[in-house]
Amino acid sequence: MNPVIFAILAAASFGLWTVFHKLASPYINQIFGAILVSLTAVIFGGIIFLFNMKGVQLFSDIRGIIFVVLAGIAAFFIDYLALQAYSKGLSLTIGGPIIIGGSMAVAVLIGLLLGEPLTAIKILGIILIVIGGIVLASIG
Repeated sequence: MNPVIFAILAAASFGLWTVFHKLASPYINQIFGAILVSLTAVIFGGIIFLFNMKGVQLFSDIRGIIFVVLAGIAAFFIDYLALQAYSKGLSLTIGGPIIIGGSMAVAVLIGLLLGEPLTAIKILGIILIVIGGIVLASIG
């Protein structure tokens, strides 16, 4: 399957994640909410893993474990800080573009620092994403 399809599905999941955080934020403690999101991911992921574990190599280098643990720490802060922002009254139409657009900007900058090539079409796409995020954030 084309990897772009996985990226599109991840983007849709990220969008739903944002909506669910906004809806949950008035009703749950932010730290507990972040923990519950992670716990749910562990349980759901464990069930999926059980059905797909035969012949699976868990990792090939300790760096994989280190980076996934760092991603887990980042995920906790994403959950906690998004719940904090939304619980303080930030609207979804402002918070969503800031969180998702900001994450795109960070990923692009780090990708460039890691030596990924920058083409004219990538620059155009990045500009359109940034303009879209700015427009959405400014309307709210």
